[in-house]
Amino acid sequence: MTKLIINRSSEFSNALRSIGIFLGDKKIGEIKDGESKEFEVMPGIYQLRAQIDWCRSNVINLEINQDEVLRYNLSGRNPFLSLFYVTLGKDHYLKLKSIN
Repeated sequence: MTKLIINRSSEFSNALRSIGIFLGDKKIGEIKDGESKEFEVMPGIYQLRAQIDWCRSNVINLEINQDEVLRYNLSGRNPFLSLFYVTLGKDHYLKLKSIN
């Protein structure tokens, strides 16, 4: 079974809001504060990102093979820099990082 596992850090900012998880332009689900969620996906080449309103995470290019399990951690940025991240840094408001 091919899986993508996303662990979202529990944080004060955005705690009451879900974050959308996208493979390419397709939204595959949402993840809540402090939640760990598994998504079953078809093998292939994708771009993984997270999005809340107009703010996004970094884009991760990945290739998912048959029966592979990939794990990522999703977190926000420093809340004291929020003004920067919701304006000029909107494409880096969230951070996706591979877990080995």
